[in-house]
Amino acid sequence: MKVLILAALLCMYSAVTHAAPADVVESLGEENMIQEEAVEVETMVEGPLSAAEVAETGVQEHLLPVEAMEEVTEDVQALNLDVVDRMSLCPPGWFRLGSRCFLMVTSRMNWLTAERYCVGQQGSLASVQSPDEYNFLQSLARLSGQSTAWIGGFYFQGAWMWIDRAGFYYTNWWTQNSVSSYPCLHLNSNSGWSNNNCGTSRAFFCARNGPSC
Repeated sequence: MKVLILAALLCMYSAVTHAAPADVVESLGEENMIQEEAVEVETMVEGPLSAAEVAETGVQEHLLPVEAMEEVTEDVQALNLDVVDRMSLCPPGWFRLGSRCFLMVTSRMNWLTAERYCVGQQGSLASVQSPDEYNFLQSLARLSGQSTAWIGGFYFQGAWMWIDRAGFYYTNWWTQNSVSSYPCLHLNSNSGWSNNNCGTSRAFFCARNGPSC
């Protein structure tokens, strides 16, 4: 389904020399341009992981015990977020926030392999579209013992974008490194996000929305 990101990311490591990323897409024209680039990138990524590849990774999706799940619910309620019963509206192991379902995968993968795994779950690496969503994902990361986790942001052709083609409007930078060497975003469980080497293995978040949840 996706054939280009591997080549694109390799090019990013050696060839991208653009200036610092724009924090916010300011016009509809720019948004359309970025979405077109995202489509181009997505056409280069290999398809979802096969069953054999998933088995080799030893993926563990639902490592949160019942007590931790209850704690997530309490944390979310304390934040006054619009969260619905995860079992009634999301697949097992997924948590719903607003109109989307999120999955915390604690098995460590590089950014590209993590995206392929999420595609196989009918989703993608998670975009983060508001402070509430970021706080929610931080709570899940902390409760599963993860200090960092991949999210779906990447730098390509002069702009930051989300792999699910959501607009890159909300930003929450903690540290910013060279985009030519570190073009992939990860969440920090106790601070804002950072960009890092896409080949590093980390836990990650998948997201999916719509009726499929």
